[in-house]
Amino acid sequence: MITARIEDYLKEIFLLESTGRDVTVTDLAKRLGITKGTVTVTVQKLAREKLLNHERYGSLHLTVEGRRKGLLVYRRHEGLRVFFHELLGVDRERSSEMACNTEHYMDAVTGDRLYSMLDFFRRARADKESWVDELFNAMEARVLLPNPLSVLEDGQKGFVTRLTANEKLRKRLQNTGFTAGAGVTCLDASLTGSLCVALNGRELTIPRNEATAIWLRMA
Repeated sequence: MITARIEDYLKEIFLLESTGRDVTVTDLAKRLGITKGTVTVTVQKLAREKLLNHERYGSLHLTVEGRRKGLLVYRRHEGLRVFFHELLGVDRERSSEMACNTEHYMDAVTGDRLYSMLDFFRRARADKESWVDELFNAMEARVLLPNPLSVLEDGQKGFVTRLTANEKLRKRLQNTGFTAGAGVTCLDASLTGSLCVALNGRELTIPRNEATAIWLRMA
């Protein structure tokens, strides 16, 4: 079974091999920040799984299958790192950490699609496509995330975007006037177990648990 830890070993050995020199247990221990004894145990397991050839007290060499798997993990890691760093603007070190925490949950198809998207983005940026600047400007703009009505404070306003209640309650809320686009203002959030709101100009009191099922785009 290829665990996340095994994938980390394969990726790091692959990266060390890609420098063009022999890889040793000492190199791998330094790279992973663990003891040589711990590395030796896993290296022996990799050898049993025929993912690695290990000369006794000598170099480590990935097998064809080990190298293929190491390359797949590396590609997933690199794709995620580039996505976080180049598209989302996360700093390099944090991008690498986030990629390490995510790469093991990505399948090959998703990884290929991510690479395709990044390649498309990089070509568009090289060609100075106008939508690239529009994308970055949009990501820098303030995002108004929807909130449930129950967390609003006095005076806050919003517009209904969706209802997450069961069918019976949803219909009752809709009949009350909580329909998509309806304007809602919180008048008094200090009530116990409920809150007072203005809904399209009408004042009403609604139980807080029901208010949690009403989501608003903040004004």
